[in-house]
Formats: sequence, C-alpha cells, structure tokens
Amino acid sequence: MIHFVEFGSRKIEFTVIYTARKTFGIKVSPDKTVHVSVPLETSMEEIEKWVVKKATWIFKQQHYFNTLELYDINYEIKSGYSVFYLGRQYKIIIEISKKEEVSYLGNQFLILVKKKENASVIFGKWLKERAIQKISEIALPLMKKFEKNYKVPSKIHFQEMPTRWGSCTVKNKLIFNPRLIHVPRRCIEYVIMHELCHLIHKHHNKDFFDFLTLKMPDWENRKQKLDQYK
Repeated sequence: MIHFVEFGSRKIEFTVIYTARKTFGIKVSPDKTVHVSVPLETSMEEIEKWVVKKATWIFKQQHYFNTLELYDINYEIKSGYSVFYLGRQYKIIIEISKKEEVSYLGNQFLILVKKKENASVIFGKWLKERAIQKISEIALPLMKKFEKNYKVPSKIHFQEMPTRWGSCTVKNKLIFNPRLIHVPRRCIEYVIMHELCHLIHKHHNKDFFDFLTLKMPDWENRKQKLDQYK
C-alpha cells in the first residue's frame, strides 16, 4: 500500500515495511521509490512524522538518481592507461584511423579513432554495450534456474549506482550497475544471486543469508573478491 505525506508544496509517497527491528530505517531505490522499515505496532502518525523529518534527505537522494544517466560510463582514456575487464587488466592503446572501433589485442584494448579526443567517447560507448551484453548473458542461466521454484522478472535493468553493485526494488525490479563489467565473472554471478535472493527475502537478516548460502554456498569468498574492486 502506498502512503504519502506533504512537505511544503511537495508530496512524498512511500511504502511501509513492518519488521522485528527496534529502530526506523529508510531506503530510496534507484527508481526513486521510498521504503520505510519500522518496528511492529508503530502507528502511522509516528511514521508520517518521521518521514517528514527525513524529507530533505529523501529529496536529495531522489534528485541524485534523477541526475544519473542510464548506463553512464565515462572514462578519461589515454594510451598507456589500463582498465579491468571481467577481472583481467588490459592496457589501452589508441591509434589514429579512418574508422572508429574497439578491439582486443592480446592483453590490450586497441581503440581506433579519427581524433584522439574521441577515444573516451568511443570506448565508453563500447563498454556500455559490452556491459549490458555480458551481464545479461551471465544472468540468464542463473535466472532460469531460480525461476524453477520462484517467480523471476522477465528482464533486468542497468543503472549506475554510487555505492551498490545491484538492487532489488520492493516491486521486484532487478537493477545492476554496468561497472560490474570490470569485475570477475564469479563476482558478477554473486551480485546477481544476491539480488535474486532479495526477491524472496527483502532484508539482510538471518533468513536472507541462510537462503543465499543455500543457493550459493561460496558467496562469502566471491564477495571478498568483489570488495577488492570498490
């Protein structure tokens, strides 16, 4: 159920999740929806007062997500620089050419451009496309296996997030950070499974981690590796 409060001339819509926790919690998802977690037996009057108290912070978070461009990956690219791609380090080589494209050359990325100042745009566009393609390919078998027993969304979404690799909204929308293209495949698999498990258990409680361990017994090792890329 969607609730709302007014703050000046603006309205804040939010959903309420009652839990066994003793404190209030609030989350603004990348799709700008607001979710409030509260102790059992908390009155709606208390909840509304608390949401109003947090209004400025909520608007700030929503504004941030509004300013994000979907799939926005921007880099300063120069010959000699290096970048991680699926966990491996590649050296950047830029060459002037009549065509503009990106290709592999051993442990190097060869970026052909008409002008060197075009390199960042060309490589960024290529990396966006590869991120969507590769992460989707990795997600597909995991989602198919998961949906044998549980309902799974028909598609996944991509959006840069400042502090998260992935997100599962209250409406079960799965969102992944395209920068996952930099980390090893097994780390991407962990993030995908982590968010799939949130389809069943929304919060990071014992039930969630027990379920995650059941689905991916070595998740802690994968997470430890992933944390090296933050």
